[in-house]
Amino acid sequence: MSDFDEEEFMDYETALNADAERQIERLGKADLLIGIPTHRNGRTIPEVLEALSQGISRYYPNWRVVLMNADGGSSDSTVRHVREAHMPPNVEKLLCTYEGITGKGTAIRAIFEAAGRLDVKACLVVEARAPGIQPEWVPALVNPVLYGDDLTLGCYHRSAYAMSLCDNLVYPFLRTFFNADLRDPLAGEFCLSGKLAATLADCDVWETNVSRFGVNVWMAIYCLVNGYRMSQVDLGYRGEGGGEPGTPLDARFLHTVSTLFRSLTTYRRIWQRDQMPRHVTFRGNRCPDEPVPCVECVPVLVQAMREGAGRYASEWQTALNPAVLDRVHALFEQPIEQFAFPKDLWAHVALSFAMVFNKGEGDPDKVSEALLPLFYGRTAAYLIETRDMTPLMREHVVEEIVYEFNKLKAPFVAKWNSYQPWIEDSPIYWLA
Repeated sequence: MSDFDEEEFMDYETALNADAERQIERLGKADLLIGIPTHRNGRTIPEVLEALSQGISRYYPNWRVVLMNADGGSSDSTVRHVREAHMPPNVEKLLCTYEGITGKGTAIRAIFEAAGRLDVKACLVVEARAPGIQPEWVPALVNPVLYGDDLTLGCYHRSAYAMSLCDNLVYPFLRTFFNADLRDPLAGEFCLSGKLAATLADCDVWETNVSRFGVNVWMAIYCLVNGYRMSQVDLGYRGEGGGEPGTPLDARFLHTVSTLFRSLTTYRRIWQRDQMPRHVTFRGNRCPDEPVPCVECVPVLVQAMREGAGRYASEWQTALNPAVLDRVHALFEQPIEQFAFPKDLWAHVALSFAMVFNKGEGDPDKVSEALLPLFYGRTAAYLIETRDMTPLMREHVVEEIVYEFNKLKAPFVAKWNSYQPWIEDSPIYWLA
């Protein structure tokens, strides 16, 4: 995880290559930029392109629209699908291979740069794998920006497994430290103003995990703390994300959590003071509350946690006080069908790792890696707790998680401010 490619030490002033810059100069200006970051998405992107084509023709037939594909060097049919896709006559295509660290965030930076240079009214970003995408997603996300919002993020009806990272960590974290009720900070589909896109592209973060899968949570937190006008829209059903349950070194988790935890250092003067609640308004109608099928993966997740106990024993011992560590070890004695990872224990674990990530003297990446197996355990428990619940019913469970995180904020602040550098062989723990 800490082995870096040589390209990561290079300073990329732009994510746009020379050909992309020439294309942008030729295009001049546009009303709407729709950007799709890609890397080997040939199997899924046709569905996305068809939905976008219909959305543009139905709702923005008189606008000058640029469809941009920021690709990471795909060796499959991804770029060909974009090049050959039938689009309405008011759409021009901008195809480019982005420059910089390989990752979703760098692709999005290229899209942001193009939006700024084209002086667009709105910049819509859509993932190349968006199962369930509908043409109506286009106006649902774009219109709030046209009417004055700086950033609009999608919110979906998804399974407990698909929402586990958001429900158990990212959303409670934002509620606790930034007092904001942005329900899905990791939304894959979002729209922002051209001006905000240009501002984000110029931020000095693109040599970090923001250039990978940390981009979504970074953008959400940046806009929250800098007072941008934000909203969220209910887009309805969205299918499961990619990846196998229990995957070791899951990049989506590692980059997201590293970026999330690092925000505590970046914005330490903000989250330590009392903040007024930040309500992020929903625009448009809410979708019916219906059950969403969930993958059956509890045994796999519990096994992944058990395997992590040996691999990360020293990291767990460093981050967790003895009482909490004993409770973690006791989890292994439970039968899988009755597995439970209590919410209060999970809050202690998550915030202890957040502390050691920022205050420890070891490798922060290793801290995120060591948390992953414990997250798998909490996900398994969450799937059991919320079995047969609709998304709205699950909200009550999520609020209980938020409550446990909030209870620990005061001792977390006290520990943060009383931190002393590690003394060798001294039994110092992050949260008593």
